[in-house]
Formats: sequence, C-alpha cells, structure tokens
Amino acid sequence: MNTYSNALRYLYGLPSWQYWVTDREVVPPNLDRFRTLLKRLGSPHRAFQSAHITGTKGKGSTSAMIASILAQAGYRTGLYTSPHLHTFRERIQVNGEMISEAEVVELADWIRPTLEHTPGTTFEAITAIAFEHFRRRGVQVAVLEVGLGGRFDATNVVRPLVSVITSIGMDHMNVLGNTLDRIAAEKAGIIKRGVPVVFTPQKDAAAAVLAERARQRRARQVWVGWDWRWYPGSHSPQGQHFLAFSARGPRAGWPVPLADLFIPLIGRHQLDNATAAIAAVAELEPRGFPVSEDALRRGLAEVRWPARLEVMQSSPWLIVDSAHTVESVEAALATVQEILGRAPDVVIFGASADKDVAGMLRLIPPATRLVFAQARHERAMDVAELQRIARALGRESAGIPSPRQALDHALADVGQGGIVLALGSIFLAAAVREAWLEREGRPLPPKDPV
Repeated sequence: MNTYSNALRYLYGLPSWQYWVTDREVVPPNLDRFRTLLKRLGSPHRAFQSAHITGTKGKGSTSAMIASILAQAGYRTGLYTSPHLHTFRERIQVNGEMISEAEVVELADWIRPTLEHTPGTTFEAITAIAFEHFRRRGVQVAVLEVGLGGRFDATNVVRPLVSVITSIGMDHMNVLGNTLDRIAAEKAGIIKRGVPVVFTPQKDAAAAVLAERARQRRARQVWVGWDWRWYPGSHSPQGQHFLAFSARGPRAGWPVPLADLFIPLIGRHQLDNATAAIAAVAELEPRGFPVSEDALRRGLAEVRWPARLEVMQSSPWLIVDSAHTVESVEAALATVQEILGRAPDVVIFGASADKDVAGMLRLIPPATRLVFAQARHERAMDVAELQRIARALGRESAGIPSPRQALDHALADVGQGGIVLALGSIFLAAAVREAWLEREGRPLPPKDPV
C-alpha cells in the first residue's frame, strides 16, 4: 500500500461479516480464527492491559471518559472505538492522538501477508491493527469499545482488568436477536470469569440476564444506581453546556461524595455513563492503575466526544446527535426538552436503511417540522423513502438530500430563537457537523478520501 486511500480501500474490501462459506459448510461466527490470526501476528493484544466496554447506548462516551481519566493520570492510554465520525483515524488513538495516515499505511502492509494465509474480516483486521499500534506505542492500558454485540466481537479476545456494560436496547436485531434478553445475552458475552463488571441501569429483562451471567462467571457486579450513585449538581461555572454532578460509591481513596464534578456533555443519561466510568476506574486501582482525585476530575472535564448532543450554536440553537435507535432518539428529545424547556422546532433527520425509521419518527412531536437529508454513505436511506415512511405516519416533511442545504433551510426556518436538532445516524450527524463548520468558516476535521 503506497497511499492512505489504498490502505483504506484494502481494509474495507475485506469480508464484512463473520460467516464464512467454504466448499463444504457455512462456518458460524466464532473467535477461533481471529485468535489464530493474532497468534501469527505475534499476539499484539497481550502487550497491554485493557478495559472492555459494550452496550447499545453510551458505550462510546463511557469509553472516551475512561480513556481521558487514565491519560490524565499519566498512563499511556489507548482508545479503540467504532464507527468513526469524520475519519477512520479517530478509531485508534493514544492519549488523544489519532493514528497517522502513514501509520495506517504501514500497518495495512504489515497485516496483509498474514491475511493472505489466515483470512479475516474488515473489523478483525482493523482490531488487529489497533492492537499492534498500541503495542508499538507502548500503551499501558487500552480502552476497547465493542464493535457489535460482544460474544463474537473481535475485541472479545482480551482478558480485561474491568468490563463495562452500558444501557442495552433494541438495535442490530438481525444479528443479535429480536428480544431484549437475547441482545443482553450477546452483550454479556464480554463478562469474563473473575473480572469485575460495571453495569449502568438496565431494563428488567436485560438486568436479569446480565446479573445471572456475572454470577455464573463469578464476576463481581458493580451497579450504577446501587453501588455507585450520582446526584445532580449546581450549575457549572465552566459554561452552560457542562453537566455538574456528585458521585458516591465504595472507594475509600477519594472523598465521599465526589462533589462538583463536571462533564462537557449534556443529557442525564451521560451522568449514568460518567458514573460508570468512575466506577470502572475505581476497579482499576487495586489492579495496578491508581488514579488521583485531580486526574479523575480533569479527565471528566476535558473529555471530548463530538456529535453526542453537541451544541454547535445557541442563536438559533443547533444540536447535533448521533442517535440512531428508538431509545437514543427518545433520550435526545427528552434532553432537548429538559435543557431548553421545549421540543425542537425542526429535526433534520437521516438514517441508515437497516434502522427502525418509523419507530424513531413516531417519537418526534407532531408540531416539530421534519427535514430529511441523506449522508454520503452506502447504507443511507434515500430521502424519497424517508418521506414515504413519514407520509404513512401522517407526517409532512421537506426532502433536501444535501446536508448543507438542509441545514441552511432549517436554520432559516426557525429564526433566532428556534431550536434545530439533527439526528438519525452517525453519518448524518457527521455531515451536518461538517456543513456547520464550513458555513461558519471554522477549520474542518480531517476527512478520508471518498
């Protein structure tokens, strides 16, 4: 591979799913093949310790908070997340620094000869590259976000120091199952024997499955809302888009409660995630990674996780979120209502074709105007189909495929006191975010070649 675009083309060109058709059989998902691949690559995943995070909602922001805290504590910290918002390079970071284009090229060349003899999927190859990058960079602890599910996810080859399972909801039903308990069982696949596991609050069906799996694996359970609790704080002096809170839990080395904590994120659900991050970090102390109170505070206050209820401007309000499930759209709308006192005037919406679009649209208040846009992604549902679904629900809408033009239309429509919310997929959130930065003359984030 002599260019970054060629390296991405190669990685994205690998098989995308874990079922393998041979001359004799269809091989179901399993981690044996990936373990063999890693062994032939020199077992890079054994070069560092890790924290492992799954869930339907909140696993990315929780991962980012844990990584930020550990980096502030002075540990060389890796962060592996997916999918990316603007560039592939976001997926693999060390102490907040994205992997470089040159390193992606080098590592794609490194893995290619082995893949010719031991096949792997796109996600497996990227995961192996992340592991090797962390090894080369001397990472002490890596925070690994599950890509999909948990049980058969490529990240599940590690034996972490702590596992975290955030809120579980209905998503990827074609892969994980169409009931909450089945999805929870797949997520619970990351629970390892004897490894403590932190849970955020769950619906009863999911909680029962998670608790039973932890009991079977003799994994100590730490529940946010029970073992660790958060309490709303006073208004943050650092700015109106920070959440202030206090936390209390079984950790003697920090003052109890931990008061006046701040995160630069909005939405009460983020307080569950932040408290899970605190609980996870507390579990790391007796395992060789102590964290001071100051590092904890700075890590939370300085975390960056864009397009998650991100306030881009306030006159009129523009909030961009990557919500793409019924539960996450419901949370985003509830947060806007709570923070601003009313529902959005306009929702810019775009979604991937495999999502419950009708379910998400049903949540948007009737008085809120709909503007449909389409991100430049192969999975994006086209605007005409979005409008067809809206009509079936009795909703009128504007169809403006270009995210930039959809943004211009929405902001002009609401006037200075209005509220615009963009959501439906991470791809739509990225497109609207880039359109706003361009519109405002701000520096654009790194972007991959098309």
